[in-house]
Amino acid sequence: MKLCIKNGTVYDPANGIEGERMDIFIADGKIVDEIKPEPEEIIDATDKTVMAGGIDVHSHVATYGLNLTRFTFGFPTLAEIGYTYAKMGYTHVNEPLMTLNTASYVHHELSSIPVLDTSAFLVLNLYDIEREIREGDKESVKNVILFLLDLTKSISVKIYDAGVRYAKQGFFYRDIDEKRCLNFFYEIIKSGAWILPKIQLRTYPELLDEDTDVLSAFDLAHIASGIDNEERYEVAREVLKKGGAADLGIFSTSENEDINMRIGYDVPAEVENFISVDIGLEKPLIFSKSNEKRAEDKVVLSIRFALEVLEYLKSCCISFSTDSPNGCLFYSYPEIFAGLLSRGNRKELTNEALPNVEYSLYELAEITRTNPARQLGLKNKGHLSIGADADIAVYDIGENTDGRELEKRLRNCSYLLKGGEVVINEGKLNEGSDRAGKKTFYFEVKGKMEEEAKEKQREMMERICNRRSFRAEHLKVDECFTGTSEGV
Repeated sequence: MKLCIKNGTVYDPANGIEGERMDIFIADGKIVDEIKPEPEEIIDATDKTVMAGGIDVHSHVATYGLNLTRFTFGFPTLAEIGYTYAKMGYTHVNEPLMTLNTASYVHHELSSIPVLDTSAFLVLNLYDIEREIREGDKESVKNVILFLLDLTKSISVKIYDAGVRYAKQGFFYRDIDEKRCLNFFYEIIKSGAWILPKIQLRTYPELLDEDTDVLSAFDLAHIASGIDNEERYEVAREVLKKGGAADLGIFSTSENEDINMRIGYDVPAEVENFISVDIGLEKPLIFSKSNEKRAEDKVVLSIRFALEVLEYLKSCCISFSTDSPNGCLFYSYPEIFAGLLSRGNRKELTNEALPNVEYSLYELAEITRTNPARQLGLKNKGHLSIGADADIAVYDIGENTDGRELEKRLRNCSYLLKGGEVVINEGKLNEGSDRAGKKTFYFEVKGKMEEEAKEKQREMMERICNRRSFRAEHLKVDECFTGTSEGV
């Protein structure tokens, strides 16, 4: 299909386009310069906002254990996830919690989400490489991570807990603390020899006690989760001021949300019930549900942080997230967006005083499109350049849209194109568009691995697999799960 989105008001931060009236031409799933003689279809976007398709850099949609929570807590089904994101104008979601043990399962789940392109972070188990961290063997760690990325078809790696902690009984090992672990990876990054994607760090309060120069070399996941007082608030700001990168991890007490769920290592106080699942990390993962509202101070601190770091948006990579479902579930995004865009909508988020600033539609596009694409290394997504994937959202909003109407229209876009195919047409989902151009994105390792390091790599992988009683071929993600895949 060759088509044209005509007279739209375009916001494309990657190309510095801020509210310009433009026509966008699409052919063969890509954005093109023009179409001759005439496009087959014209979408009239007069007085409507046009952006690249949304990218959620951090949302638990396929974490091992969520299937059980669908039966016990009412977590959304895979179909509900895909259709809800599509209606909000999103075309890509990234799963942030995949382990070596669960990679095949996670990709199977991701492949079953309709409409959306997908990717996943591989969470490193630092027990597997603790010998190399102790010995300072950075080259071996680099190469084994490359092997694991290729094995699991991951787009990047993540450290869930920056440290190795052994039970004291019967062990002669000493723990590796956060500082030593972070410095190990920091030294590799700063050496210039690091050919891996940027490493993600789960943000927890104690992490923000570390050196800000070191932290700014990583991507901090759901940064607001680590902000529990004013001192750590200022540390988080300092990390971004120094050019670091983070997704926001905003908390919300949305009245529209009936699933108050958490994912983590611990059982929170006042929980209704919980599920414990071993996914191959240091401790089992806890899925819990509570009837208690999220703490108001967390909501206020996270939204205040999101507003105050606007001043750093041009110098660092800030992406939107709620660490869904921890901060709030993804279907509450439009309510939060409306609060960020307009002071008049903030009473829906909190009654507490917040900074007297607002996001523009250009800045919203930056934190939901441009920056998430950069963070994930998606070169052909998150922007509207010639040659980019034709993932495009059209909203019936403008800079003056306000109140409940703003939230309503952000919740249900007018049009959504996925790979050049119209998925949402005049606010309604097109039948048969579930698989429109659907792809799995991963970090392409081919050609990046040092030949002379392969023997050492094999030794490390044998040790890692023996610890799990697996063979490497049993952990490899089969192509049947990733479907149409694309390296970055």
